[in-house]
Amino acid sequence: MTPFCRRPPLLAVLALALSATLAPLAPAWAQPGLPATSLEALAASLYGQVAALRGMPNPGPPPPVVIRSREESRRFIEEELDRRYAPLRLEAERKALVAWGLIPADYDLRRLFLDLMEEQVSAYYDPRAKVMVLGDWLAPAQQQVALLHELVHALQDREISLDRFLAPVPGQGDRLLALQALVEGEAVGVMLDLVLRAQGSDFASLPDMSAVRGLIAAGSRGPVIQSAPAFLRDLLLFAYVEGLEFIHRFRKQHPWQAIGRLYRDPPRSTAQILHPEKRLTRREDPVPVQLPDLTALLPDARLVTEDELGEFGLGAVLGLHVGPQEGSRAAAGWRGDRYRVWEDGSGRFLVAWVVAMESKGAAEALRAALARVVEGRHPALAGRAARGGGSLVSWREGARAFVAERRGTRTILLEHIPRPAADRVREAIWRASGGAGTQRP
Repeated sequence: MTPFCRRPPLLAVLALALSATLAPLAPAWAQPGLPATSLEALAASLYGQVAALRGMPNPGPPPPVVIRSREESRRFIEEELDRRYAPLRLEAERKALVAWGLIPADYDLRRLFLDLMEEQVSAYYDPRAKVMVLGDWLAPAQQQVALLHELVHALQDREISLDRFLAPVPGQGDRLLALQALVEGEAVGVMLDLVLRAQGSDFASLPDMSAVRGLIAAGSRGPVIQSAPAFLRDLLLFAYVEGLEFIHRFRKQHPWQAIGRLYRDPPRSTAQILHPEKRLTRREDPVPVQLPDLTALLPDARLVTEDELGEFGLGAVLGLHVGPQEGSRAAAGWRGDRYRVWEDGSGRFLVAWVVAMESKGAAEALRAALARVVEGRHPALAGRAARGGGSLVSWREGARAFVAERRGTRTILLEHIPRPAADRVREAIWRASGGAGTQRP
């Protein structure tokens, strides 16, 4: 699901200036009522400071500052949405979210994205036009803090080309969300550092990010975001909140001048963002996970999408039925995954999914959690589970089969698979999983 960055990575192409909520920190350089020409002068000064902090000498002039209304910003958002996501692809993303139970079946995802971005986007850097855009409804101090955030994006763009760095890649939604977290986490972290240095402190000396997390969460208010499904609200904040935690851990170990190494060799999963040591200390990249071609076994189903949930997405799916904390714990051993969603003639979504976990114990805990998810998502199956050999649990509903099974360190989930094909689908997936997947309990 690219909105698992997928998340929607739609959010990755727009710099949501939740950073403007940090204006109450009253930076020493914030001045009331600055006109646009003075904002340009301020941008030039701050641009040099940010570049020096990041170890980029002679960055040249900053991009122009443009003031736009909400209506103008909405038009830009709509253009970006259409540029990055063809209608069929966006519909596939919507159906994937429905299939996982993350949004209601009749949810208008495109309208939600437009309304949500119009409400929440107060500033952004446009990497194609090379301009920094500030909302005309922001107070002057908020404009200036948001400007600092966007200046970081402008420097990132000079170093790596943000448009290419954050380009959606089909089937790599979790990786894209991790890249977004790196980009936004650094922007908030650098902005905080300059604000704190003006007050005699610095970012690395902060013991934790709890106070800042609260500020960011407090700034993400409004009728649209408050009425949005919980997953989309969490997705909106992930890059800023968890990305900032990741950058804070990096900054405690390295100077800002070393940040370029992260862009040349970036995090590859949300697991590495959620657990920074998996990227910064004991490197733990995702393991490759494949699904076989199941077309011949599901001839009456049309493929909707193929992607990865990642630890963030897995925790969200589990959390709907076992609670957020337990869902996060069960997802914490994630090492890699791959899923496909099909739609049959009656509009049912078929799911085949395999996940690699870090240990047999973690895989079994996931299998047990998935059993609860199946019965939570399909109440007619509750209490009707049949146990097979080893760690196999299955359900039947008419001509459809549901399966949660573990072998070795891998777990699979099947939903709405035609009963005559279910066992063959299971075994085809296990064969494709290789030696690790075919271990018996």
